[in-house]
Amino acid sequence: MAASALPDLRGEAAVDARQTGGAAPAGANIIDCHAHWVGPHVVELLAARTSPRPPQGAGWTDIDARLREMDKVGVRRQVLAWVGASFDAALPAAEARPLWRAQNEDVAALVKKYPARFSGLASLPTANVTWAAEELERAHKELGLIGAVLPLDAFVSLAGARARAPVFEVAQRHHSHVFVHRGAASPDIPGQHPESGAVNPYFGLAEPGSGRGGGRGSATPGDNPQARTLLATAAHLATGVVTLALTDFLDAYPDVTVQVAMMGGAISYVAEQIQMAAEEAGSPVPAKRFKSVYLDTGQSGRGPRGIALAAKVFGADRILFGTDSGPTTSIGPTIESVKQAALTAEEKNLIFSGNGRRLLAAKGVANP
Repeated sequence: MAASALPDLRGEAAVDARQTGGAAPAGANIIDCHAHWVGPHVVELLAARTSPRPPQGAGWTDIDARLREMDKVGVRRQVLAWVGASFDAALPAAEARPLWRAQNEDVAALVKKYPARFSGLASLPTANVTWAAEELERAHKELGLIGAVLPLDAFVSLAGARARAPVFEVAQRHHSHVFVHRGAASPDIPGQHPESGAVNPYFGLAEPGSGRGGGRGSATPGDNPQARTLLATAAHLATGVVTLALTDFLDAYPDVTVQVAMMGGAISYVAEQIQMAAEEAGSPVPAKRFKSVYLDTGQSGRGPRGIALAAKVFGADRILFGTDSGPTTSIGPTIESVKQAALTAEEKNLIFSGNGRRLLAAKGVANP
């Protein structure tokens, strides 16, 4: 449904945010907790390289267009993050470090300019965990950010998560919010299990022309590589939730909130089987485990039935509204998906704004 067909979420007094010192339009209620933005200094640094290149599309960088879209559909605030996986796993730590610092400083400057419209998460490398922990410390003490974003590949095993313990120790001290998003981690850290992206033979995805599976660009007739890619994504995200919610890793960090992107993939669909198998083994999974992470409605998690199921399994109070804004330029379809979900009005309000406001208030954000 087109955004113009949505009910007016802005109120009668909607005005351009730039005319009010960054204030949200009257009546804007939605908190978008899954949004991406790349700072101008990062674009400049990447433009000087042959590889990797900056993300393509104005949605990644155009703040004026973003604010117009937010105002149009009633988004009060976005929480900005960027994984930067294209250089986390591709560049030596010393080369990548200026990119991380530039991104975090650009996000901090944007948050300072529009404090009522944006909150920010620091991008952290995985190639140098000690420096990542130091950068998270700087993000809180000097930059005014509320936490960090880390790549999912770092959390597809318990060993991988434990290798990031120094980062979580800093996060615990600062009550950080940690956003776990799809992305590659450094191959040099123990516990790293990379997702193959468009190439994953187990799921029938292979290099074009290899004769194996149906990867993007493959000439295999009659296959459906898009469906296979979505299946691989769903399984990969769910593995991250298993590591973070269903092991003891987060027990040592009770004041850290953790968000797994895009509904945690297939986790809601297999949660019942996980619980049944655990009960049959005599070790039922405590209900609180399913409350230890937040999920969000980002691009691969915005199906109305999936949203409703996740709310039943994890609770509507654990679902954050998120749009993948940046690579996805239109927010309206995700709003419509939540509205179509078989949920009560109270549950939808929690997803649209209540959960996000509560989380941000706990991180010290004024008037979230």
